[in-house]
Amino acid sequence: MITLFIIIFVLLGFGLWFWKKGMTLLAERNASKELEKVLFPGGNTEKEATLSSLQQITKNKYSKELLLDYFLKIKGLQVVNMYDPVNFWIRRFLMSPTKLKLNYFEQVKFYQSFLNYPESSTKIFTGTATKKYITSDTNGGFYKKRQLA
Repeated sequence: MITLFIIIFVLLGFGLWFWKKGMTLLAERNASKELEKVLFPGGNTEKEATLSSLQQITKNKYSKELLLDYFLKIKGLQVVNMYDPVNFWIRRFLMSPTKLKLNYFEQVKFYQSFLNYPESSTKIFTGTATKKYITSDTNGGFYKKRQLA
């Protein structure tokens, strides 16, 4: 009877750990590959240029992995339309908090530098004379509808 309680306790502990940490690790590994394909269509050279500019903004305080995680989550939330069907891993990754917390001035520089980062994926056009729409037809099929800017 005691061994049954110990086995249940161990399985429950492992299950809780896996739900909190294991799922986060799986989501990070699976979603980061897909988001990198969308955000860095130029490949590793574009990725390295972005990371080097992020290191200049933060004055080399953080590692490239932390900066990449921050960039993927912040820009991924702008690119991926969460109202359309989205991969479970991408949704889980984007809804988790960033590992890196930038101070106010670093955040302002980040948004000034990367507000319209994937320029090829966001196009602004006028449907009528007074309305502006943002669309992203070429961005891997994430956006399917026009949205008001």
